[in-house]
Amino acid sequence: MSYFDESGTIRVDLLDQEAKDQADKFVVLSYNKKSGRNEVNSRKSLSSAQLRRFFHEFRQLEKKVDVEGFDRVKPLIRMVKSKASYASNPANPKIPETFKDFLIDNVNSIDEEEDFRAFMLYFEAVVGFFYGIEGVKNN
Repeated sequence: MSYFDESGTIRVDLLDQEAKDQADKFVVLSYNKKSGRNEVNSRKSLSSAQLRRFFHEFRQLEKKVDVEGFDRVKPLIRMVKSKASYASNPANPKIPETFKDFLIDNVNSIDEEEDFRAFMLYFEAVVGFFYGIEGVKNN
């Protein structure tokens, strides 16, 4: 994952179309025969509670970076991969594989503080687009 363009500026499309496309991957639609429409399949989709849980964790890490410095917090950022893997356990999944993959891929892309700051903007954009999807409930 590259957060920056050739000039070192955060990519505009990352915070726009790519964030929207990513949010869409977290929601599974199923056809409802009664209503005749596609509706959010809450069993297969990411719940807003789980999205908030991980986003809040990254916000807490961001505060730690501000106080302690990136190098001291980087191991805790990497640890989110294990938490995502645990939450996607096939025996009792709390998050879908798509969200686990998003978290792991992005954590693997964070090498410097500027990567972390760019990821935080990207994740914030994904959250905004997620809540804009029709049928997503704030649970």
